[in-house]
Amino acid sequence: MKFNLFTFLFVFLFSYSCLFNHKVSADFETTFANEIYNTALKAINEKFFFKSNLNTEKWETRFKDKIVTVGDAHKYISKLVKGLNDPYTRFLSCEEFKDEQDIMKSSFVGVGVKLALNKPQIIDVIPNSPADRGGIKPNDYISRINNKSTFGLTPSQVAGLLRGEKDTILQIKVKRENQTISKILKREELNFKVISSKSLGNSIALVKIDSFIPENTSKLFREELTKLMSANGLIIDLRNNSGGLLKNAVEIADMFLSEGKIVSTTSYIEKKNQYANSNVLYNSPVVILVNENTASASEILTSALRENNKAIVIGKRTFGKGLVQEIVKLPDDSALHVTIGAYLTPSGKNINKSGITPDEVVNNNEDQIQVAKKILIYYKNKDISRIALR
Repeated sequence: MKFNLFTFLFVFLFSYSCLFNHKVSADFETTFANEIYNTALKAINEKFFFKSNLNTEKWETRFKDKIVTVGDAHKYISKLVKGLNDPYTRFLSCEEFKDEQDIMKSSFVGVGVKLALNKPQIIDVIPNSPADRGGIKPNDYISRINNKSTFGLTPSQVAGLLRGEKDTILQIKVKRENQTISKILKREELNFKVISSKSLGNSIALVKIDSFIPENTSKLFREELTKLMSANGLIIDLRNNSGGLLKNAVEIADMFLSEGKIVSTTSYIEKKNQYANSNVLYNSPVVILVNENTASASEILTSALRENNKAIVIGKRTFGKGLVQEIVKLPDDSALHVTIGAYLTPSGKNINKSGITPDEVVNNNEDQIQVAKKILIYYKNKDISRIALR
């Protein structure tokens, strides 16, 4: 085989080209990875509410020259977020952010369970979902998913393991009282109903708000409430509703208030008040049902109606999440939830970690509904301004 000068030059140039392209590609990823990390750091520097938890200089220099790949950027953003000691400021991978956006559109791929805010415990099961058909029940504690222990994982990490590609299989182990139960479930595309209602007789209606996350929650609530205008009493069920978008809570509260403050939000820069717009849609007595998993936007709605003397609150003390997050999209379509402030009830109360104590504490679920009905029957045809028990 002859190896002439032309062949030598061709091989040399081809090899050099490959090495050059590889270097360009590697340099590009490193630049891009640092852009992702710096965007996250900038957002936290500018927006994070608890400034005393933030050491800007430390996080600017700590990982310098260590971020080479996008995976490095994600790893160090996660470390940065963990170092803030705020459970609500968190990093979302591209997949987790996409899942969240899907949920905002009232659809996602998964098995159909809702988790508690602070542990991998199931608080609700979507009817006719894979979990429902598989016998998974509220209060089941998820111990393993596909042989991965949930010990030490956040609820959002557990939720990420439960979601996945449509028609894929997962094995889930749950603890139920003294039993450990194993189930095989197939993930499905789920379209969950955020708002549902039913008549309870005696001209009393119950409307359940399952979540404030979907963008159209307030619109759907208005449509449902319009159908219930003839009811002389309304029960709003916020049990196991862990919150979502602030605007949904404000817009729903405004449907019941002719005047008054709905909520105040405060950041390290400013304080903003949001008031009712005098567009009352429903003016009959209201009872709100809450429990230990009622949180965030649900607590905003509850406080707004109770403190403006538009509702009585029945059930258990609420979760107590009085912090506001903003979603910051990063250059690679991953994202951050950044705590940007706190909210205060109309009277100026900060309910973070303390929650809302109901007007009447009732522990049993069925009893809560019965007590609510009795209150509404009592207040039928009475002055609505007397409804609050304080």
